[in-house]
Amino acid sequence: MTMQPARRKALLIAAAMGGGAALAVVGKPTRRLADERPPVKLEAVFPERFAGWQVAPTAGALVRPSDETGKIYGIYDQVLERVYVGPAGERVMLSVAYGTEQSVGLQVHRPEICYPGGGFKVSELTRLTLPIGGRELPVTRLFATQPGRAEPITYWTVLGDTVEGSSRSFRWRQILSGLRGQILDGMLVRVSTLDTQLDRAYAQQARFANDLVAAVDPAMRVRVIGKAAPV
Repeated sequence: MTMQPARRKALLIAAAMGGGAALAVVGKPTRRLADERPPVKLEAVFPERFAGWQVAPTAGALVRPSDETGKIYGIYDQVLERVYVGPAGERVMLSVAYGTEQSVGLQVHRPEICYPGGGFKVSELTRLTLPIGGRELPVTRLFATQPGRAEPITYWTVLGDTVEGSSRSFRWRQILSGLRGQILDGMLVRVSTLDTQLDRAYAQQARFANDLVAAVDPAMRVRVIGKAAPV
């Protein structure tokens, strides 16, 4: 007898819920990676001056997208928001969010999710790798727009010591680490500019990101771009 589509869907949902409950019980984390290594202080990790860039003292309001709830970054222990001015007067916005507990129930808020919540339209979503910090780093690009604001964005997320290129791989690694009894910390690094010319904006962001990572203390660099994948 052929199963009806509605019944099949209900059984799949029930199975998924049961699997999630089992993981919650069997893999309840008991150990935090953040407690086993030096603490992260974002203001110290990311320098205010480097390679001709310096922080603009009165431009912080340019960084955060509109958000009436005020809860976009509520899950994080620390958030750093700055606007940097480059050698030619160009401006780049940096937003970094760090959490000591990136458990399955405490997900990183990716721009393609949080920007629409702030009234933006998101398009041109692309996954790629960029030469940052002496290696090819998985990043995501997208274009967020609303009346009066056009914001190309480049960002990446680090879970533990690994850069995760997609939300699926991020969540899967959270689950696997939970099964091992470990809670990984996580960081989201977002670089953006106000520009309607995407090629120009992304080239500027790539240059800024590479300069920024090169200026981070080597001892903390793994927290910002993870470890290089084994060859």
